[in-house]
Amino acid sequence: MTTSGGDASITHVWGGAGGLAAAYASVRALAAAFDLAGDELRDWAGLGVRVAADPDLVASAPLSPVSFAVAEAAVVAATAGPDGVLAASWTWERDAVLVREAVALLEAGDQRVRAWLLRLDDALVEHAFGLTDPPVNAGLVALGYGSDGHPAVRATDDVVPGSTTQPRDLDDLIGHLQHVAALSSGADSPHNGTIEVQTLGAGTGGVRHIVYLPGTDDMATLPWTQDEDVRDLGTDLRTMGGQDTSYQQGVLQAMAQAGVGPHDPVLVVGHSLGGMTAAAILARGSRFDVGHVVTAGSPTAQVPSYPPGSHVLSLEHEGDVVPLTDGAPNPTSVQQVTVTFADTGGAEGVVGDHDYWHYVNGAAAVDASADPAVVEQLDSLRRAGFLAGDGPTTATVSSQVFQVVRAP
Repeated sequence: MTTSGGDASITHVWGGAGGLAAAYASVRALAAAFDLAGDELRDWAGLGVRVAADPDLVASAPLSPVSFAVAEAAVVAATAGPDGVLAASWTWERDAVLVREAVALLEAGDQRVRAWLLRLDDALVEHAFGLTDPPVNAGLVALGYGSDGHPAVRATDDVVPGSTTQPRDLDDLIGHLQHVAALSSGADSPHNGTIEVQTLGAGTGGVRHIVYLPGTDDMATLPWTQDEDVRDLGTDLRTMGGQDTSYQQGVLQAMAQAGVGPHDPVLVVGHSLGGMTAAAILARGSRFDVGHVVTAGSPTAQVPSYPPGSHVLSLEHEGDVVPLTDGAPNPTSVQQVTVTFADTGGAEGVVGDHDYWHYVNGAAAVDASADPAVVEQLDSLRRAGFLAGDGPTTATVSSQVFQVVRAP
């Protein structure tokens, strides 16, 4: 399937409501329904035995032996006969076993294919970066950076363009994330570590929040040059290794300072390290109701699973090597939909292919997609009130910008 959005075209979609994991879950639910039907039919068979032994029916035997025999035969046939409910219960349960075995065989085939793909991805990552088992190696290398310190969070006076307008679609969402990232103008920017918390519908029963997390500010950080910049190479490695980080904790502190309530729906959207952090916060759980995550150019295969009912939409540009650094394709799950796309516009090269403009173009292609898994993800974002869609943007929107830094 190929869907175009400007210069970008979707090349592959997997996971989500239209994916194999959802299909297998539905088939297993069907097998469970077969089991339940078998149980109910067996109960009915037991009812037939009770009917046959009913005192009033037995008492009628001397008065009308023929009709009693006919009634008894009918009860036996309906319950224990070859076409009765007891035999039918065995048929339903046999079908349940066969359905489960079929799903198990299909999943075993999927696992073999996935194992082959993992070996291929490992070979590609090892060839490109000299690494095997990237998450494990990342965690080991992160040890060389020593302590991650603790987060220090402060509100800033920074203003993000468009911060008081609700995003209509995914294109708007990624475009706004690009504006937030522009606050950090380079590795030595005094605004490194800035994030935004956008609040929609404040003062109403439908209040919800969008948290915008840019990616790495300083990729050249070495263990002996690590400073207060919390979005650095050390944090990349710690996050890839599945460790808790000061950046993750700082984001949660900023949400608390922004007044995000424990039951307010939250969407976290992030690019690169920001998306890795968003996925980690959702998977680890927090005191906030984070139910939606959107990632752009983020390696997330190191995250084993997400809570039932949550939604993760992951965009990966085919020319971008950063999403490959986890050494594996994203797991196929009901919660996560991964969309890969090709984009002919914007910058090229290792750095250029990771640029926001590619992901803005990719988001436009996703907005135009008719793929059922993609449509379900976007519909969920609209139903939750994060995206306005084509309707009027009547929600009151406010914004707070915070800076997260690493304290000793």
